[in-house]
Amino acid sequence: MTSITQLLEQSIEARKFLFDATHQSALRLFNGFSEGNPDLVIDLYASTLVFHNYADDVTRGLSLVKEAQNFLLKQFSWLRAGILKTRNGPTQEEKRGQLLFGEKPDRKIQEHGVWYAIDLTMNRDASFYLDTRNLRQWLIKNMRGKSVLNTFAYTGSLGTAAMAAGASHVVQVDLNRQFLNLSKDSYTLNGFPIQKGDFIAADFFPAIGKYRSPILFDHIQRQSGSGTRKRAAHQQSSPADP
Repeated sequence: MTSITQLLEQSIEARKFLFDATHQSALRLFNGFSEGNPDLVIDLYASTLVFHNYADDVTRGLSLVKEAQNFLLKQFSWLRAGILKTRNGPTQEEKRGQLLFGEKPDRKIQEHGVWYAIDLTMNRDASFYLDTRNLRQWLIKNMRGKSVLNTFAYTGSLGTAAMAAGASHVVQVDLNRQFLNLSKDSYTLNGFPIQKGDFIAADFFPAIGKYRSPILFDHIQRQSGSGTRKRAAHQQSSPADP
């Protein structure tokens, strides 16, 4: 089996065009499910690494994480912090993430010239979906002057991208107020105005049903990987799930 060091060398080479000189961007540095070791996934948020230990045997996965950590710290001297998320860990804290090295994880990243607030230990994921990078870019290019409804918004990165495009109006709806507050932080980072009524913390269908007259939006989107009813069930049984 190819060593994790060799796999990381290959993944870094394949992604070198995504690195920025100021270390403010975010990317999936290593996807073990498709790159040779499904026990490990590594994300990079600015200068903070997030290790996802997916191993059934947590101890074996931790050994893998340590090997990857040592290699990456030698490769990138500018790394300032690392977080370990243990998918099969016994506590919610381990699943949400614990500081592995460093003192303070990054709280914002920049993508396509837009700032996004992040909270890397808020959930089992890292509060920002890396796989919707191209969608955010599309929104930035196409939403100028349009009204946008961002349903099941999670932390609102898609709505923030629409605002960066110059959308005339963006409404973000999510059941979890904590998630929407992070979206407001993204607005603040970019100097966008925050209108209280544009952030609706409620289950989508009852919330929209309360409007007495039809509301027309030029663009309606649903955040990939989220859903309010599904999330409500998770919050009752496992608060760490998005």
